[in-house]
Amino acid sequence: MRSVFLCVLMFLSTISAIGQKCDDFQFRGCEGKGKPYKFSGQSREAAFEKGQTSIFHLTVYKDFEYSIQICATKNFKNINFKIKEDNVAQEVLYDSSVDDNNYLEKEFLSLKTRKLIIEVTVPEGDLDATQEDYDERVGCVGVLIEYN
Repeated sequence: MRSVFLCVLMFLSTISAIGQKCDDFQFRGCEGKGKPYKFSGQSREAAFEKGQTSIFHLTVYKDFEYSIQICATKNFKNINFKIKEDNVAQEVLYDSSVDDNNYLEKEFLSLKTRKLIIEVTVPEGDLDATQEDYDERVGCVGVLIEYN
């Protein structure tokens, strides 16, 4: 029983350490637009594992221009993100996986105040999770939101 407790404790402390390493990653890892854009307090960062999808909610306001940029640690390739309406239908407004250039940045003008969902997916990768080192499976993802 004690060994199970120690294993769980070690796992949780490792996850906590990765999470702390990701603090403010959206500001350190993403380039940003610069003036006249301003950083939004709705920007986020998180520790991800390959194969993980996460969502968060974003409110955009009428007549503001927005830039949404996704950045990640180097061990994450082919990240995708979607912008959806935050309603029952969840209509997809943008999907980087079907964009010809697979851009991880989207700029738009909001014609009305509305709530959106940002969905970020880190693909599984080529190696079996048991073969990969932990540092290769886990990393940071930043979602930098700027407005003008």
